[in-house]
Amino acid sequence: MRNPMAPLSEGSIRLKDGRRLAFAESGDPAGVPVIFLHGNPGSRYMRHPDDSLTYRMGVRLITPDRPGYGLSDFQPNRTLLDCPSDIEQLANMLGLGRFALMGVSAGGPYAAACAWKLGDRLTRVAIVSGAAPFDRPGAMREVNRDYRNAYTMAGWPEWLLHPLMAAHDRSVRRNPDRALGALMAHSSPDDRAALSDPALAAQVQGWRSEATRQGVRGMRREARILVSPWGFPLEEIRPEVHLWYWDGDSIVPPQMGLYLAKRIPRTVAHFMPNGGHFSLFTNWKKILTSLVSEG
Repeated sequence: MRNPMAPLSEGSIRLKDGRRLAFAESGDPAGVPVIFLHGNPGSRYMRHPDDSLTYRMGVRLITPDRPGYGLSDFQPNRTLLDCPSDIEQLANMLGLGRFALMGVSAGGPYAAACAWKLGDRLTRVAIVSGAAPFDRPGAMREVNRDYRNAYTMAGWPEWLLHPLMAAHDRSVRRNPDRALGALMAHSSPDDRAALSDPALAAQVQGWRSEATRQGVRGMRREARILVSPWGFPLEEIRPEVHLWYWDGDSIVPPQMGLYLAKRIPRTVAHFMPNGGHFSLFTNWKKILTSLVSEG
């Protein structure tokens, strides 16, 4: 029986600076290429649990591990704007011309950075439940208490944050079912329903475990990046950007998407009722269709 966590194929490349960048592919190997930027914690294994759905849509889904996650080498002092070069080198190695890009949650800022830097190389971009800049008034409005605390802690010095994240990671690894239960306890009703699906629960636990294969350095650095200034003007983003947000999401609430919608020139807004932070998976077909459909 095929391992449900196993993607269609896996690989890695050596970047110009010598780092290894690992990635996984799923869906249709001859399909329209979509590079998927995972959340935090996440890994190259993050995708819809039903690969046949992605295949039937004619999508070639390519998901790289960010530095320090999964099998990708850690990159000291990396910033948000280091990501576009990694993605461009991956696309070149895979022989992609133009391609679509999708970033979820903490992957959303990276999608925005790639949209700004790579410009016309991208056909369309989707930011799904993606965090907005935190260096603005009201940045944490409507964020739930636990994540408000987490975002605040992300600004701490990394030496102070590291032991806390490492202890939490050990706890998650010792009892992944309890960790999933704790996540569901703070989720919206729609998220709890989605995470009650054994296939999706297995995916979440699988990509979470792979995320910290090397420890928490990558996740620790990512936390700092998430709450740091982005370093580029949203107003200069050229590709069409689809924004997907749900009213029930208290991790990345819709006000973050509204902020992006006011500043990115070419947006298509999908602000949906109910839902939650895991609505990516219940709306998988709609989101990918928005990226690969003609017109």
